[in-house]
Amino acid sequence: MLTEERYARILKLLEDKGSVTVQELKEFLDTSESTIRRDLNALGAEGKLIKVFGGAVAAEGAYNTQDADVAQREKINIEEKRAIAAYAASLIRPDDFVFLDAGTTTGLLPDYLTEKSAAFVTNAPGHASKLAALGVRVYLVGGELKPSTEALVGNEAVENLQKYHFTIGFFGANGVTQREGFTTPDLSEALVKRRAMENTRHCFVLCDHEKLSQVSSVTFGTFSSASVITDRIVQENYKSCDNVIEVPSGGRAGEIK
Repeated sequence: MLTEERYARILKLLEDKGSVTVQELKEFLDTSESTIRRDLNALGAEGKLIKVFGGAVAAEGAYNTQDADVAQREKINIEEKRAIAAYAASLIRPDDFVFLDAGTTTGLLPDYLTEKSAAFVTNAPGHASKLAALGVRVYLVGGELKPSTEALVGNEAVENLQKYHFTIGFFGANGVTQREGFTTPDLSEALVKRRAMENTRHCFVLCDHEKLSQVSSVTFGTFSSASVITDRIVQENYKSCDNVIEVPSGGRAGEIK
């Protein structure tokens, strides 16, 4: 069987099932394990699937349905998150009115903030404390505290955000895909993100490369509704997207137009 034919059959099986194992592909294609692994490596490099332990999942079909605790997430890809946060902080201009979403990457942004004349609104008490310690004017929305993400959520938070109009906003996400958009596991948190995003002129989603092609339970914004700041673009299908920003060396940004 020709290589391109194997590729086509692997992708068709993924389209039908969403995920496959190496063993399934060996039997399906009647070929060796080493050949299957080479094929998966090649297709993964092209962004046509996502390699996982023992097999692969469809490029737009890696699902996660639960939030890990902040303490767990803070330890993952920390250097990548710092680079993303530094770049995001450099986007803030004098007198901006900023929404800062809850999240471990957004929570690092105050560490790199140099523009102290901007005012902030956040649904994360921890972020508010860091900003206040810097002498920055900050408003905390009300609502119910969600322990796993340390975010204020619920109807009160959504209603409080209704009155604000932000010049720029920075959002966290559990998953980013071109089809499903920006996703998160919890409906109440998604509604807060959606309301803030709707009231923000320039929206940025901060996510490390592992979030690209991940899908979570609830969409809070379409893929075109925000720019994505990430540490590196692995999948080919995102490299041509004008709204996906790979953090440059030095981590500083140009002007927003």
